[in-house]
Amino acid sequence: MKMLEFKLLAAGYCTAKESIAKVSGAKKNIRFYATYALIKHPEIGYILFDTGYSQEFFKATNKFPLSLYAKATKVYLQKHETAKETLIQLGVPHDQIKYIIISHFHGDHIGGLKDFPNAKYICSKSAWEEVKGSKGFGALFKGFLPSQIPSDFESRLQFIENSSLGKMDPDLGKINDLFGDGSVWTCPLEGHAKGQFGILFKTKTQNVFLIADAAWLKDNYENLDLPNSMVRLFFHSWKNFKESLMRIHLYHKSNPDTLIIPCHCEKTYLEIRQKQKDENI
Repeated sequence: MKMLEFKLLAAGYCTAKESIAKVSGAKKNIRFYATYALIKHPEIGYILFDTGYSQEFFKATNKFPLSLYAKATKVYLQKHETAKETLIQLGVPHDQIKYIIISHFHGDHIGGLKDFPNAKYICSKSAWEEVKGSKGFGALFKGFLPSQIPSDFESRLQFIENSSLGKMDPDLGKINDLFGDGSVWTCPLEGHAKGQFGILFKTKTQNVFLIADAAWLKDNYENLDLPNSMVRLFFHSWKNFKESLMRIHLYHKSNPDTLIIPCHCEKTYLEIRQKQKDENI
């Protein structure tokens, strides 16, 4: 397996009650960071897994009914915190991003797609077909903001289903070799959104599993502390969500040294950022 480099970053955050994210949580607001990963492949170059928010989010939600999205989800983002600006600060020009892997099409995961003109997009076919052409309330109920999609999106798009090489993991089931070189494996994580998936890869020091919104907090997958059932209203499938969470739970028990990263977990994000700073990553 090829060794990759990665840095966990965040482009803004929103807030919500901890008791929404897990049943045992307190009735206090916590931050849901919109994290994304900058990955460096030894041959391919730079890859992003999601993008977090960008200023495009505010443009996309300035008119009814999509303005309801912004009202329900208060977003905090400064211009220098977008993926594009952060990468420039890290010495990675936005035109050097080769691929953007899209876990699913919710607005906090695709906010920066327009900022990377040379990138090819990778997603699941079912995720794109679920949102393609959605407008107004139809888009709102899917957490999708159509104007965040670049006009030439489909001409730069490839589907994970085109990756024919796969293997069976005893806990996760079928996973696919995304680039055909054993470097990145895609894992279906249905439930929170149609066609959502995560990726597994290896760095010099550990195995990493980015699980997007298959869990919001570490306690979700470690202790099966489920989100409040009210979130069923905007999940694609509560049944599939619980099935995906159980697979991650079992995988964690079998692979306790793997770094599992729920996209929005504040504790996980801050711990990793501190560790990467200490190691000058």
